[in-house]
Amino acid sequence: MTVLALFALNLFEKKQSTIPPPPSKEIKRPKEEKKPPTVRDSHIEQAKKKAPSPLPLPHERAGSVAQIAILIDDIGQNMKALDDLLAIDAPLSFAVLPHQQYSLQAAEKLHRRQREILLHLPMEPHSFPQKHPGKGALFLHMTGEEIQQQLRKNLQSVPYVVGVNNHMGSRFTEDEEKMSIVMAELKKHGLYFVDSRTSGLSKAKKAAERTEIPFMTRRIFVDNEQSYETSLQNIMHVKQEIASNGKEPVLLIAHPYPTTVASIRDAVPLLREQGIEIVPISKLISP
Repeated sequence: MTVLALFALNLFEKKQSTIPPPPSKEIKRPKEEKKPPTVRDSHIEQAKKKAPSPLPLPHERAGSVAQIAILIDDIGQNMKALDDLLAIDAPLSFAVLPHQQYSLQAAEKLHRRQREILLHLPMEPHSFPQKHPGKGALFLHMTGEEIQQQLRKNLQSVPYVVGVNNHMGSRFTEDEEKMSIVMAELKKHGLYFVDSRTSGLSKAKKAAERTEIPFMTRRIFVDNEQSYETSLQNIMHVKQEIASNGKEPVLLIAHPYPTTVASIRDAVPLLREQGIEIVPISKLISP
């Protein structure tokens, strides 16, 4: 019996070894879906491609960082837009319109956040009276005393200002005599002037030189067209502006449009990658 039992057990083991193991089941993992690039991503990539210039930047030649300033006009009408701009990690400068609903509130907030503030001074445009420059505007029919009085009232409505730039004013800035009256008043207050350059015939620079006050001219308008793509490309064009004339400081002027806010926010890290630093206007303006 013992021999038969051993024989049967041995025969069973041989049969078991001849049975092939069950096929292993392959675990199928779901393929990762690549997210298609967004419109915003594609615009940023295009801006990166268009940004490089064949000419070296000043910091590439001399080992220093190239600096620019970005001025946001038309502040004082919308606090939400101001909050969005203040959330951007860059020391932008701000031009506040006088006698607006939020002029004082905006200036107070900007002062607390240590941002540079300018008075955005309304001046007569060629399109007047079809287009009115707004409250506190200076007009060519005004006497010198009237211009001074109105300018002082405007300065009182926007505290903490360190400079002034023109709102509209294509016609007013072409009059050297009237601009000299403005510059003389600014000199009393220790303020600089930025020419928004709404006219190619502006006499602001001559008037500033005659009065001997610090002066700067806008080089790039960011958002004549309210388009994210165009605004981003205009900002990134700054490298070519610096390379073409490194001696002249580069000032960009923009407005608190949603597309502009987005373009500035996205441009800041791209500019830093290229060694371009955003600074307050007073760091660039010459006395």
